[in-house]
Amino acid sequence: MESMHDNAIDILIIEHEEVTALFEQFRGLSARSTESKKRIATDICDALTVHAALEKDIFYPAVRTVLKEGELIAQSIVEHASACELIERIRVMEPENELFDATVKVLWDQVTRHAREEEEKMFPRLRKSKLDLMALGARMRTYRQTVDIALLNVKI
Repeated sequence: MESMHDNAIDILIIEHEEVTALFEQFRGLSARSTESKKRIATDICDALTVHAALEKDIFYPAVRTVLKEGELIAQSIVEHASACELIERIRVMEPENELFDATVKVLWDQVTRHAREEEEKMFPRLRKSKLDLMALGARMRTYRQTVDIALLNVKI
């Protein structure tokens, strides 16, 4: 039986929600919670690294086959590149650095805007397209199970 988790769009929406929850946890920490901030920031970076790779390597190439709005996809790719730059900074930065919280916040702002644009502009068009979202979801799950976060961090 197919579940919501089998649909490519729903997989991405769930990932958006999971990252949002991590950002909310980060935001709720006090300035003195440096260990927790570093751990959650690393979790955010790992989740976004895998998510961005999944979209770039599997999702967007499939989307290009049915949507002719190249600008929308190109904008998403540029947003990923910008997020990856911030992720790199966060990974090497210590929470005691006065720019740490601000860098995480800027990443959060970018990710929120990116997710909203996907969910409001791209996903509704895809739901009406001929793209097999179930088959794409299966490819995305396989990719996610085989991806090595350490290698992705090197690729960024």
